[in-house]
Amino acid sequence: MRRSVTILFFLLISGFCANAQQDAQFTLFPWANYYFNPGSAGEQHNTLCFTGLFRQQYAGYRDVIPNTDSSYSTGGQQILFNMESYLRKLRGGLGLSIIKDKNGWFENVGLRLGYAYKLNLPSGRLGIGFQVGFLQQSLTDAELRPIQIGDPVIEALVKEPFMNFDVNFGLFYKASNWYAGASATQILSNVRISGENQFLKLARQIYIHGGYVYAVPFDPAWTIEPNAMIKTDLSIIQFDLLVLARYNNILWGGLHYRIQDAVSIVFGARPFYSDPNPYLKGLDMGLSYSFTTSELGGFQVNRSMGDIEFVVRYCFDIFRPVYNVGYGQSRNIYKNQY
Repeated sequence: MRRSVTILFFLLISGFCANAQQDAQFTLFPWANYYFNPGSAGEQHNTLCFTGLFRQQYAGYRDVIPNTDSSYSTGGQQILFNMESYLRKLRGGLGLSIIKDKNGWFENVGLRLGYAYKLNLPSGRLGIGFQVGFLQQSLTDAELRPIQIGDPVIEALVKEPFMNFDVNFGLFYKASNWYAGASATQILSNVRISGENQFLKLARQIYIHGGYVYAVPFDPAWTIEPNAMIKTDLSIIQFDLLVLARYNNILWGGLHYRIQDAVSIVFGARPFYSDPNPYLKGLDMGLSYSFTTSELGGFQVNRSMGDIEFVVRYCFDIFRPVYNVGYGQSRNIYKNQY
């Protein structure tokens, strides 16, 4: 394999450093909160939520082997599924996150399972969360061989996939019109439960993120919702900014910027938000398209044409509402809470 292919692989798979596996990243990151912050599990009180995100990264990018007519598709693809629920008896939320992250010829499949204790405060609620996670790293094309024999990373991955174990920790605070969180993922960074080689280690990552809902004074049907996230492996820092405009809690759209990587257009809807059927109003769908602003993009042949991302979230109440039932005199009125 030519040196250019190896360099591209490390650029795609890490983004920050060349010897560590980073978390997948998403343009619509507020919908992926539980993936990188376990404290957000059960943030939508008394509901069960399912969230799916699909991202096609660097669409159209192909790496051309010099002095030949051969080229290889080396874009990325991320698929994320989150399931979260708040449970009264546990006084917190449970969450499950499954990720498939493919970059070039390399594929990572991971699972994270966690719990977040919810502490009620006068102005909001604090989630204190913990996750355990497993990540398998493998080479998707076993026939791939480097032109220069002896690449230790490729030989190790062809021989046996790696399986890693790790833990994550996060804090997530949510008030009526704003939220903030801080978390650390892949804290152990190098606990391997299968595979003897240590060429690709997990990178510890720290996230600080938050958002605010601003109601437009002259038209309360509109809200402006800025969301920001800073993430770092303590070597390089990356910054995301997503600003949404939402109309009647039904239609939403806006812009996203990731420093030195992409500018994105996002839009979506909650089509049944006003429907009286409670099992329809929890559906939320969105789409984003990102223009690559790094050197991987441009209007040249075989360069990145951008990223495409879809999100679908469905939430519904899992507890019966509390209501009053009266029999005869008012002193016999009681609350039915089952």
